[in-house]
Amino acid sequence: MKKSLAPPSKAAITILASRAISISTSIAVLTLPATTLASGFPYAEPAFRYMPFAKLDTTSQNIAMEKLGYMETTWNNHGLAPIERKGWPALTSNERDAALQLGFTQGTWDCFINHYEHYSWEELADMNVQEHFSKLGWDESYWNQEAEGVPYTEARWWDQLTSNEKDAANKLCYFEANWDKLDMNSNGSFFPHPMPNFRYVPWDELSYVTRNIASGMLNYTQATWDGLGSAVVEKNTFLNLQPVQREGALELGFYTHTWDCFMNHYQSYYWSSFHEDLKVAVTTLGWDEDLWSDVSGAVPDSENKMWDDLTPNEKAAATRLCYFKEIWDGEDVVKWYDYDTGKNTAVTADGPLPKDINLEIFQETGYAGKEPGSVGGEIYTAVDTVKSDAKSNAADGKYELASSSVLLMMAASMGAFLFV
Repeated sequence: MKKSLAPPSKAAITILASRAISISTSIAVLTLPATTLASGFPYAEPAFRYMPFAKLDTTSQNIAMEKLGYMETTWNNHGLAPIERKGWPALTSNERDAALQLGFTQGTWDCFINHYEHYSWEELADMNVQEHFSKLGWDESYWNQEAEGVPYTEARWWDQLTSNEKDAANKLCYFEANWDKLDMNSNGSFFPHPMPNFRYVPWDELSYVTRNIASGMLNYTQATWDGLGSAVVEKNTFLNLQPVQREGALELGFYTHTWDCFMNHYQSYYWSSFHEDLKVAVTTLGWDEDLWSDVSGAVPDSENKMWDDLTPNEKAAATRLCYFKEIWDGEDVVKWYDYDTGKNTAVTADGPLPKDINLEIFQETGYAGKEPGSVGGEIYTAVDTVKSDAKSNAADGKYELASSSVLLMMAASMGAFLFV
């Protein structure tokens, strides 16, 4: 999987990297209520914000897009939209009106959407929330970006937080789904996140606009675009890209999960950021903490194997990291792109699980949103395209998904509707 030897920074969530600077405004600083709700949140949860964009009514969709600048992708992934880096005082009057129309208040916006990132350290104290940040490892030097790095909790997933840390996060309107930035985009494939098919088109087949974005904002060339994994920009996580690079990636159609999985393959994550199914994946491929942190170039045996030589367990692990045969083997996209049909000839987003991949290694941990105990090849049932000649077709590797009902079950189980 060709891990980068020096992760540029911590992996999972970088709040300070894009935190807006507090500005002076006539909008009053809102003090946190002295009591909290039974849920542990200081305000009632704005449930509509945790619905996939497609589930919103047309009026709400229009308000979110036209007045607050959301796209479906940024709505379905918390913390991505530029508007969410603004505290209530920084919103324009039109933006505040739009937020109110959707159902937000100053309290619910600052807590559930901005999580108080807009405010200064002193203002956090005035609002009675500074102590909660302190319990998560923050202090003034971290908040003002004077100290190197970020608190240790920023590299932890929800399940890795202590009970006290979870309580503090609740007071800042975090819970498991928004802390872990669960992907609400629909995904009917066997990959953990929707496959970015647009990235598997050769440079000379891209539109003029796409090439301009790729070259001007992400520094791609024809060679680095066609040779996936060779571009410097792909050595970094989405949230640690430079702002202009992140904007360009969004313009192309990427977001946190699809970039980190399909482009970076989690290579720039720190070992402490791996948990559950990701931990299973990297350890199945032979990595341990010492090897992952090693700068000498030492790698596990799986790194020197071609895809066809990987075991079914190793192929499942690589699939969880968004590899497929052509990417793992380092083949340029021009070698597996059909110029006549305009499609890649590798795996597709709506295709069946390729043979010899044992996803059952994730039975105990779950798999990118699927519940533990419900993972396995039967979820992505492969049947013969010609029912009368099953044995022959199986030998030839000809498969199709059993039915559209399987696709629906997959989409639901992969977390697409967890917020409904």
